[in-house]
Amino acid sequence: MGQALANRNLTVAEQARLAIDHLRQLTDLDAIWDQIMLARRHDAGFRGAGPLDEPINAALPLPPCPLRGTILAADGSQIYPDPHGPAPYWLTNIGVYIYHHGVDWLPESVVEPQLYFREEDVRDADGRLIANAAINARRAVYEMQQLATIATQYAENAARPLVALYDGPLIGMPMGKEVGDAAMLTADYHEAIDFLLDVGAALAGYVDRPTSRFVVYTIFLMTLDEPDITRGVLQSAALEGLTDADLYRSLLGPGERSALMIQQSPLNKEYKDRYGDHQEIVFFYLNTASEGQDSYLARVEVPMWVARDRELVNAVHALLYSQCQITDRYPYALTRADEVTVVQPAEKRGLDELIAIELLRNRQPVESSQKLDSKNLARHGRQQHRV
Repeated sequence: MGQALANRNLTVAEQARLAIDHLRQLTDLDAIWDQIMLARRHDAGFRGAGPLDEPINAALPLPPCPLRGTILAADGSQIYPDPHGPAPYWLTNIGVYIYHHGVDWLPESVVEPQLYFREEDVRDADGRLIANAAINARRAVYEMQQLATIATQYAENAARPLVALYDGPLIGMPMGKEVGDAAMLTADYHEAIDFLLDVGAALAGYVDRPTSRFVVYTIFLMTLDEPDITRGVLQSAALEGLTDADLYRSLLGPGERSALMIQQSPLNKEYKDRYGDHQEIVFFYLNTASEGQDSYLARVEVPMWVARDRELVNAVHALLYSQCQITDRYPYALTRADEVTVVQPAEKRGLDELIAIELLRNRQPVESSQKLDSKNLARHGRQQHRV
């Protein structure tokens, strides 16, 4: 396995050198957009990156960090329905960690657990237990709603800039076929984003160790002549295995960010067309390493209304990097948000015991499955069998 990975890294390094040479030549933003528009006219299924107003090969320096500010970091965890448990239920635990930058105030946290146990909540239209994917979608929406709620509460008195930090991408919220009320959840998600706009909070989605290839696809597109801009060619194995992080790892110094870029995808187009230009998602890459450390890339996503305000972009850039220096190349506030919201296995067992007690108190049978009982017996402690 080690040898195979070493060989892969060698291949990626060779591809990265070639791609970086192409990237350094892409200074004409109009030429890039002309090629992207050709791909659209040819219905070529292009999924790359379009520059906003900065060269995509630029390394933008770390701006001065605001003297004061407030960072709201949202995260969440869940308990999925257990068919072998005492009763069907699921739970979300959503929290926001409030960090006061440059102010001698203790951080705060707000955590909201919610238990779902009614029949209409735990089963789908066919009577099956609700799918994990449906719970994941709800948790994502609840996180954004909680972020908007806390931002609204802090909007008047919090030190500015007010940064609302979401753990994960802003685009691509999980809404598969298992999510029966996807349309309503999607509307709730975008309504929460609009609340953040209304209170002037700079929303940012943080993606750690990104594997996205948006810029790689753009580089490949720029090497093609018009007859070759087809769906088949763009979906070929060109530059396979190479990610954007492989490119920017060598281009961005500690604290530097890439240009602002717009993801070219049908979903992002839907965000723009259905919910307004201000909700189109823009992203940049950020090297969160300190001087002397190996480069470590994150992808930061912001709505267009943040991207158009350069003061807000600079504030997000500088405050995120400052947060990543408190902990090791990852935002401190997100680390603490995870800490206060994660549901530990022992807590899940404790909740099951409380549920069993309440069932007995209400004269309801408590019967876990034989499969679960057998597993618990086996895991409780092993003894050697003697004949």
